[in-house]
Amino acid sequence: MTEHNLAQSPHGRFLEHAARGELAFQRDGKGEAFFPPRLVSPKDGTDPVWVVSAGVGTIHSLTLVRHKGEPPLALAMIDLDEGFRLMSQVDSNHPESLQIGDRMQVAFRPLAEGQPPMPVFKPLEKST
Repeated sequence: MTEHNLAQSPHGRFLEHAARGELAFQRDGKGEAFFPPRLVSPKDGTDPVWVVSAGVGTIHSLTLVRHKGEPPLALAMIDLDEGFRLMSQVDSNHPESLQIGDRMQVAFRPLAEGQPPMPVFKPLEKST
């Protein structure tokens, strides 16, 4: 392991990237993407390499959480174009219209007051 890996946890490094508006993930010695971040690559035991994602992906699965008197909250597994998947909240004015296969773009915001920014997704703007 490198000294940098020992100096800071993978989660801490992920949060540093998120604070800069970057969705960071790791690749193993063969270049395969994985998430969540780890000290050692899960498949080959090598030191992982940090990479910044373009933040574009597709909804793999979707759940709408409903609390009485509140608009539905969309939670989704997002397949990022770089080859990894993560669970995140989807910010949408019309969460009921979201579908598996919809293209998403990452954004960052605190999920609660006083918390650091975390990745959330929003529908990708279609180019005309």
